[in-house]
Order: sequence, then C-alpha cells, then structure tokens
Amino acid sequence: MQPARVSKGLFLVLLMMLASLSGCFGEAEVEQPPVDSVFQIDYTSPNDVVMKTGEWHEFVLKGQGRALSVPTDVMLFVNGSVLPNGYATVEGDQLIGKLLLTPYVEEVKLTIVHPDGTGESFELVVTEGTPIVNGQDWMEKMEFITSVCADSTECGGYVNRWMGSPNPAFERAASFFQGHFEGLGYETHILRVLDHGNPLEPESLNVIAWKEGRDDSCVQGMGAHMDIAPPGGPPGGGTYEGAYDNTAGTVSMMLFARAFVEIEVQCDTFLALWSSEEEGLRGSNAFANNDCDYCLPNDKELRFYINMDMMGISYPALKPTGEPYPYHAWSGPDFDPEVQDVEITTVLDHVHRDILGAPMDLRIDGTYGAGCDQHWDDHEDLVLDVHEDTFGRSDHVTFRDLGAQTIFHLGAYDADYSAYHSPSDTLDNMIDVVGGVEELEKSMEFVMWAAMLEFMIADQTPEIRNVNA
Repeated sequence: MQPARVSKGLFLVLLMMLASLSGCFGEAEVEQPPVDSVFQIDYTSPNDVVMKTGEWHEFVLKGQGRALSVPTDVMLFVNGSVLPNGYATVEGDQLIGKLLLTPYVEEVKLTIVHPDGTGESFELVVTEGTPIVNGQDWMEKMEFITSVCADSTECGGYVNRWMGSPNPAFERAASFFQGHFEGLGYETHILRVLDHGNPLEPESLNVIAWKEGRDDSCVQGMGAHMDIAPPGGPPGGGTYEGAYDNTAGTVSMMLFARAFVEIEVQCDTFLALWSSEEEGLRGSNAFANNDCDYCLPNDKELRFYINMDMMGISYPALKPTGEPYPYHAWSGPDFDPEVQDVEITTVLDHVHRDILGAPMDLRIDGTYGAGCDQHWDDHEDLVLDVHEDTFGRSDHVTFRDLGAQTIFHLGAYDADYSAYHSPSDTLDNMIDVVGGVEELEKSMEFVMWAAMLEFMIADQTPEIRNVNA
C-alpha cells in the first residue's frame, strides 16, 4: 500500500487559506503584478493565447518563488521531462518549460501561486490541434507499409514479414524501419543472432534505436514485434500483411520515436522492433541475453518496459453489435493477485482513469472471448481490462523475467477477432470490423496516447525499480 498523500488541489487550497488568514493577523496584503507580466504561453499573454489539444506549448514564468499548477490532463514539462505532480516553482529569475495537452482536453484552468502564497486561476481558450501522436499519421504509415504497387514512392509493400533464413522481404522491411529511426537522429542498429543450429528455422533480426538518458546506471524501453505469423501458422493459417498483428504496434513505435525527440529521458532508453515473436520471443530474448555493444546492458538496472501488440481493434471502437471491443492493458510482475505488487500499476491506472478519463467501469451485456489470467471472473464483461496480471504471450515476458516492471497493451484477440493469424488480417479488414477509417484512427490514437503517457510518467517515477533491486 502507498502512504497517504495530500492531493495537489488540496495543497493549493490550504496554501491560499493560510495566505488569506495572514491578513487577519495584521500583515498587509501584497498587490501582485498582472499575470501577463509574469507568465506567457507561446510568447503570448495567457488572456490571448489559444491552446491546441495534443500539441506542445512553450511557457515562461517569472519571479523567484512563484509557481505554476496545471490540471491532471495537461502535462507539465521542465528541462525536457514531465513533472508528474503538475507543479513547478521558479528557482531563479524565471522558469521555462512546455505544456502538452492530451487530445481529450475540453477546458484548461491554470493556477499561478505567488511567493506570498496567494494564487489566481484563469481559464484558457482551447481548440482542437494536431496531436504529436495521432491516428491519421498512423493510418497514413499503415497504408504505405501494407500496400503493394509498382511505384515504391507511393507504397512500400513491406508485407510477408515472417522471420526466416533468409527472407528478403523481412530484410527489406527491417532496413526501412532502421532508416526511419536513424532519420530521427537515434543511434540505431540491426541486431542479428543465429540462435540455433538449423538454418531453416527463424533467426533473430531486431531493429534497436537508442536514446541516451541523464543517468547511465539504468535502462528502460518500449517495443513491438515487426514479424508476422508465417504461412501455415496457427490458429488461422498465417498471414501476409499482419496489419493487426503486429504492423499496428510497429507503426506506433515509429510515431513514438518521432514524439520522443522532443523529450529527455532519465535512463538510457531503447525503442525496439523485435523479430521472431511468433516463434517464441526469440528476438527480444536475443537482445536481452546476448553480450554486444547495442544489446541490453547487464551492468545497468532494467527499470521498466512497455509492449505494443495487436492494437486498434479495441475501445473506443465498436463491434458490429454496437458493443465496444475489449481494451487490455496489463502491468506486472503480479506476484499476489490480492495486492498491488509494482508501482507501474499506479501509473497505468492514473493514465487511464485520471488523465484520459476512460470509463473504467464500462461493461457489456455478456462476456468477452478472451482476457486476463487472473481476476477474469470479475473482468470478463469489463471493457477496459486495465490492471496487474500475469498474462504473457508477447515480448514483455522477456523483460518481466529479468525483474523489469512491465505494461502490455493488447486489443481484441482470439474469439473477439476472427482474422487473428489469418490471411484476412489486413488493414482493410481492420477498417471494416470497426466501422470505418475514422473509428480505427480514434481507437489507435487512444491507446497510443495511453502508452506514451505511461512511458513519460514512468520515466520520472523513481519508485519504479527493477523488482530485484
């Protein structure tokens, strides 16, 4: 159990009450300067600025001891990293930072707390922006990667990405993904490991992009598998496009890499595209358990890992019946189903419940076809199945086994998505089963923002440690 904490809002209320009471004991109330003389957003008075949802906004706050407080769904960044409590104080002459609104913000009320403890709140004008990670960009990249045509500038045709020795289609796709990360400025490597004696069986070929952190004693990461189910693979006979499993997660990693250029990370961070997930997590295991310059370092603490696999056919997308598809997000390790074991579970719940405002108790009239390993009797009809669990079946298991705290994102699968591991797993089919392009874009944008916020907050949460530390 976590120790009781006074909420930020209650703290501010108490602060203002004490400041008001001070006047009753004879202290003269200090007249504060106009807010636009000490605080600007995008070099504009807060009275005139228009805040765009999903976008970065720069701010400057002047005056030693003055502080800024933001609501839960506005992310406050200073020195390139988020402040999870949403509160920052000027320690010199001025404080420079950024604000990032989620795409779901409808109103923004900021509070300036002056050095004497008095405060003033003001509401900003909000309009719809172009989120730094968004469903339309995801759809555009999905169409390029999965479409096949004669002109390679119009369509990539990066299909048939099953892992084998050799598979030219997989090699070609891996080079394309490597170029994406390198073009953004990441130190990027292709990790190739022949981890068995039979050259006819799949080997491991991963794309690993590295971002240097402030603390070189720890490491953390995100990833998705870029390989797809090979021909004849169960349960659906294999696929060639693998749109849902797992081109969807692969493209999300490409978009995260672009967004993370703007942030600083606490620990050395890897953004990875794994191979051979469908053949037993061989790709992530090769990275985690081999000794090479760009493998997982064994002299650093592995703090956490977030996994993206089979997303988009999930809340808020609707089934043809009108019921929402299931949305799964499981944290771990989960040693005891009766208690919370790891701090990253608090981050997982906070992002969905408090920041994104997801309907955590939404249920369907019936049950879903597949779900978590533990608590399923309580969750079988729950739309947002978000909690600690032991569920495996993807690359997060590799890092969970090493003591990392993990989050695994997964949408509908097995009985809830009949095209799983079949030739029908195409982008067109994904669009069809959720009722259109816009619906698919919305569901992808929601889960991508959830994962991105989880990473940013976990990065700045010191309590998230390797469970063996």
